[in-house]
Amino acid sequence: MSSRTGGLQFDHLLTLLRTQLEQLPDRRVGKNIHYSMADIALSAFSVFFTQSPSFLDFQRQMGRAKGQHNAASIFGVREIPTDNQIRSVLDAVEAERLYGIFDQVLEEVRKAGGIEEFRSLGGDVLVTLDGTEYYRSEKHFCAQCHRVKQRNGKVGYKHLVLTSALVKPGKGEVLVLAPEFIRAEDGGKKAENEITASKRWVERMAEKLRPLSVTLVGDDLYAAHPFLSLVREKGLNFLCVCKPDSHPYLYESVESFRKGGELERYTERVGYGKKERIREYEWMEEVPIRDSEDALRVGWVGVTEKNAAGEVVYKNAFITNHPLSAQRVREVVEAGRARWKVENEDINTLKTKGYHLEHNFGHGKQHLCETLATLNMLAFLLHTLLDLYDARYRVLRADRGRRHRFFQELGTLLCYWYFDSWTEVLVFMLTQLHLEDPGG
Repeated sequence: MSSRTGGLQFDHLLTLLRTQLEQLPDRRVGKNIHYSMADIALSAFSVFFTQSPSFLDFQRQMGRAKGQHNAASIFGVREIPTDNQIRSVLDAVEAERLYGIFDQVLEEVRKAGGIEEFRSLGGDVLVTLDGTEYYRSEKHFCAQCHRVKQRNGKVGYKHLVLTSALVKPGKGEVLVLAPEFIRAEDGGKKAENEITASKRWVERMAEKLRPLSVTLVGDDLYAAHPFLSLVREKGLNFLCVCKPDSHPYLYESVESFRKGGELERYTERVGYGKKERIREYEWMEEVPIRDSEDALRVGWVGVTEKNAAGEVVYKNAFITNHPLSAQRVREVVEAGRARWKVENEDINTLKTKGYHLEHNFGHGKQHLCETLATLNMLAFLLHTLLDLYDARYRVLRADRGRRHRFFQELGTLLCYWYFDSWTEVLVFMLTQLHLEDPGG
């Protein structure tokens, strides 16, 4: 284990987490306050980390039978509260109270040199933005729920969240940042939109991200003058999908230059045989994004990809503030296409790969839904860090194949055997599977 990555090992990350959770406000009243806020929040986190809904039940049984349990030895939970106690107490905790741990982890990654592994476009770090739904119900709702009229005529309630992550073309891992929740107002009658939440995210994150040299990457929704002006004002760069239907004035300029033969062009061949592709790029700079005197001027890049038979297999366009050249437009397109990683590697993983982001772990009356979702994303972040910086974990994950299989086996072990530490769990699994121990 490198001394530079020591801050990204499991035990240190859990220490950071517990320290943050010990600072959570305790709004309970009366003398019957038995469980600490840290124990309550760590108990919820342990369920998401192990991806085992029954984890706490088995640890309670183990504690009664053996006088010790893995919730304490691995996650630092001194006393395990009941599920109802967890939900009741966390309902009063705003998700924003957990954002600090995401920031601390990002700083640990920076100190370890890990940010450099995510640099691509012009030496920048790409941070993708994307909104998604993570909760829906016809019965349970709160003041932050969005009301939706469903096909069956009934009123439904849903929660939305803006997710963000560090990505890099060709890199399998993404590093999630703290979420920004897209909330309804006035009892759900007035729905906040994704862009409003995104502006709030920029205001909150710009100071932290600016020193890292960051390009924000988003879909066509973000390719708007007000949002991109804020991004530039805060010292960040941008790269967004740009569709003709939503940017008629910009495309009038593009078409005018195209007809006049003034667009820059570049063609390349990639791949071999049946996988050979021809990519045709065209671009121009200093294009006004809208019809106004104060319009932000952007660089526009179009790309068309054809297969060996000449059939179009991909076509898209992007706008950016990065200077453009034949080499740079390739980087722009690669970075723009990496946007799907926040959906596939981040959102899709959270929904389908054991994290069950959309599953109703509890809604509550105030903040429970958002707070549990944030703890879930935090578990995903720690798993990613283990993938990147824990050699033992990486070997085991590679050997067990699917994520679900690894966590199913991990959950079984933790239910029936007691371990003194997380390291002991990994060493035990390596030994039983006859895998060489690579060390931490």
